[in-house]
Amino acid sequence: MGAVLGTLIWLHEEEEEEEQQRRHCLREEQQRLQHEQMQLQRKLTAQRQAAGPQRRSHTKETTRRRLYPANRVYRPRVTYLELSEEDCLRRLRFSKEAVSDLCKLLQQDLMPAGPGGHALPVAVKVTTALNFFASGSFQGATGDISHISQSAVHKCIKQVTNALFAWANDYICFPMDASSQNDRAVGFAAMAGFSCVQGVIDCTHIAIKAPDNQPAAFNRKGYYSINVQLVTDHLHRIMQVCARFPGSCHDAFILHQSTIPPLFHSCQNFKGWLIGDKDYPLHTWLMTPLSNPRSPAELKYNESHGTTRRVIKHTIGLLKQRFRCLDRSGGPLQYSPQRVSRIVVVCCILHNLAVERGLHMEEEVPEVLSSSDEEDLDESEEEKAEIDESQQLIARDIRNQFIAQCFG
Repeated sequence: MGAVLGTLIWLHEEEEEEEQQRRHCLREEQQRLQHEQMQLQRKLTAQRQAAGPQRRSHTKETTRRRLYPANRVYRPRVTYLELSEEDCLRRLRFSKEAVSDLCKLLQQDLMPAGPGGHALPVAVKVTTALNFFASGSFQGATGDISHISQSAVHKCIKQVTNALFAWANDYICFPMDASSQNDRAVGFAAMAGFSCVQGVIDCTHIAIKAPDNQPAAFNRKGYYSINVQLVTDHLHRIMQVCARFPGSCHDAFILHQSTIPPLFHSCQNFKGWLIGDKDYPLHTWLMTPLSNPRSPAELKYNESHGTTRRVIKHTIGLLKQRFRCLDRSGGPLQYSPQRVSRIVVVCCILHNLAVERGLHMEEEVPEVLSSSDEEDLDESEEEKAEIDESQQLIARDIRNQFIAQCFG
């Protein structure tokens, strides 16, 4: 009985030991599987981390290649050389030879600064800018002549304007030597017998968009503008331009702030005077019409004065007809007043170049009214009241002596 009981106890102990071994094996198998699973998960994570940036870079490169292909296609750029002589005169207001000389003049200023192979040539820039000045259309339409974008047109206009503006003193000047004074006096006297005239002065308005915080640009005619003063000779050459005052400024005020008075006061060998309309005060060097002519001599003086003064109206009409960007019919210039001022000076330079080359307008030049033709006489009198009375008396005596001598 005891032996049997001992055997049963041994069998029970043996079964418990086998069970413990089996559980131990199961735990080891579970730990091994868990370890392998963790290793596999770490490996996959490492692979994903390594493959992630490559996929993003590949996607970015694919997008970049899609937006900016390696072989970009450029539209053929057109210059004045591809235009006929008639089209060049009609669209650019200059002959092909004149545009070529202009390109040579601005070559150093307009050459591409960088080594890029697709920078715009000088001929394209000059062609684009001249077409804008002549047509007065918006930048997008201007780019059609050269097949370039609107942003490129904007850069071309800005670069050519700045480059030409630097030559202003060379092409817009008032020569005061004896030979030039004699030529002008003879040329003006041949028009209506008004002797000793050295130039005609007047102002005209250039329409601009409404500027920020500059209400003074709103003129008496009901729109925003720059009041531009011009002095021209008998051949319609512009000898002086002042384009830095807003539209509300009166002609007489602009004259006093310009370089004209110091020029005549400093020149000791000056013989003669300018002529201006009723909006200007009378000076010893500036002849104005009589408000109430009575005698036949005074009537002849006013008639001769008015006939001679037409040259400035014709010059303004020719300037705005040649460069439509200055004419209000094409809409106001969509630039800041400072930029418009430079454009006006540049157009005057180009006008003088065209006059020197004898490039005439085929279209009939309209009779353009200047700003002073529409001003009120009362406002002009207010400006005249600021002039020294003694100087006014001297100027009246000189005018009366001139009338008696030449028209009496």
